Amino acid sequence: TVLALFTVEEKEVYELPIREDAAKEGAVTKDALWESFVNKCRDNLHIILSMSPAGDTLRIRCRNFPGLLSSTTINWFFPWPEEALKTVAVQYVKDEPYTQEQKDLIIKHIVHVHMSVQQY
Repeated sequence: TVLALFTVEEKEVYELPIREDAAKEGAVTKDALWESFVNKCRDNLHIILSMSPAGDTLRIRCRNFPGLLSSTTINWFFPWPEEALKTVAVQYVKDEPYTQEQKDLIIKHIVHVHMSVQQY
């Protein structure tokens, strides 16, 4: 929790909508109500952070900010072959109400977008 992040008036704006639910959970004091709000935020807040594992940048950031690794899930995404991307795209659009020419263009675009990500 960051102390003095919100003024008392700002806290009241956030507490008001959850006051009834927090009271059911036993939060009757202002501190308990705020703690209930913070817990709801913590339970429902999800952040997606994307970094390339190439080079030293990720390693340095993880060393400097260990919180990046605690309570996180790390997914490694490796490049897909163009043919595999095309196969998935074909499955994705096969039942859509487009002409075959339109489907081919959509498939080509999907493959292009995913292949171009590798350049960055």
